[in-house]
Amino acid sequence: MNAENEQADIVRLLKQSRYLKHIEAVKIRQLAGVATLQQLAEGDTLLRQNEPNRNVYIIINGSVSVFIDREFIYSLSRTGDILGEMSVITGGPSNATVTADRNVDLIEIPSDILKRIHGNKTHDLHSALYKWFSSILTDKLYKTSQKAKQFERINRHLQTDLEDAKNTQDRIFSSHTHPIENFPLTLKCEFSNILGGDLYAVFPVNDTCYGILIGDVSGHGTGACLISMMILNLFMAFSTGNPSPGSVVAKINRMSLQFMHQGKFVTLFYGIYNPETRRLSYANAGHHPALVLRKNKIIMLPATNGIPIGVLDTGPSVYEEDYFIMDRGDRLLLFTDAVFEGRPGDTGVFKGLSGLSDYLNTSWSKTSSVLVEEIYQHRVKSSKGILPDDFTLMIFDQE
Repeated sequence: MNAENEQADIVRLLKQSRYLKHIEAVKIRQLAGVATLQQLAEGDTLLRQNEPNRNVYIIINGSVSVFIDREFIYSLSRTGDILGEMSVITGGPSNATVTADRNVDLIEIPSDILKRIHGNKTHDLHSALYKWFSSILTDKLYKTSQKAKQFERINRHLQTDLEDAKNTQDRIFSSHTHPIENFPLTLKCEFSNILGGDLYAVFPVNDTCYGILIGDVSGHGTGACLISMMILNLFMAFSTGNPSPGSVVAKINRMSLQFMHQGKFVTLFYGIYNPETRRLSYANAGHHPALVLRKNKIIMLPATNGIPIGVLDTGPSVYEEDYFIMDRGDRLLLFTDAVFEGRPGDTGVFKGLSGLSDYLNTSWSKTSSVLVEEIYQHRVKSSKGILPDDFTLMIFDQE
């Protein structure tokens, strides 16, 4: 195609652009005088986010995808769609990365020429460029407003769905938290997101014993919530009639490998409590030790050997067991690590199990309900009002 024919094609194509339809023909011909026709192959990158942009592009045929921070935003495929104009208007680098979905035909106009026109009120094309850019900005403002309304509707639906899921999760936990005679429970469970990955349960194992479970899924949010529900269901399936906490945990670990995502795991404490003998048999799966508050004395139950649930092991996983006899007046404390661990910069946090133990040594005369609430408020205050992780604390009182 010779230069004269190409110029005529560019004029014809510019007139088709919805952004230029109100601009005089003579000025479109002037604009065409600084433009060229270009082609972009499928997969080619036209613009890179945060890099200088040298041209403004008008799509003739084909389709491109727009990404911001590597996240797909939308596709452009209509004849007349503009790319790269914002860097001319703002004077900054490209605010997005643009790649070709398939072969694309473009009109290319050097951005430095447009910038000179944009900044020179006496230039013949200044008024035309002003109308052009005003039309583009008006169109994008309208689209942004429509998308904002759409996202607001979607966000409301998502929030409603998450609240429903939260209520369902709470009801499931509550339905699996049975009271034990002479061993009442004081419980506090708060998630850092709407949904959480902590799990707990108190349920009959047989006619005389109860299972006591607390666990912590790595991470938090929706994914952790789903895993916690799966683990809880496995305990309901495998614990009934089985007096050995270690064998139950081993079975659940084997089953969990079928659905656990790589890098995800669950730490947990599972005990079987007999109210008649006050004997608590237990096994740990990578969870920190439980504490017993005996007046002003803190007893740390020895942590039994056992890997976290969902960790692939080369051989069969063995979970050792131990037991503890509760005395009347004792209090059993089970909790997830958000109770005593903080993030860098947190002030006043318990700083590990020893810090929590020091607090309990000075507060043992308080009721369990007061202890639970004070520990929770202390944790919230230490992290400036925002829980960094899911918080679960269970205190059983041996009467």
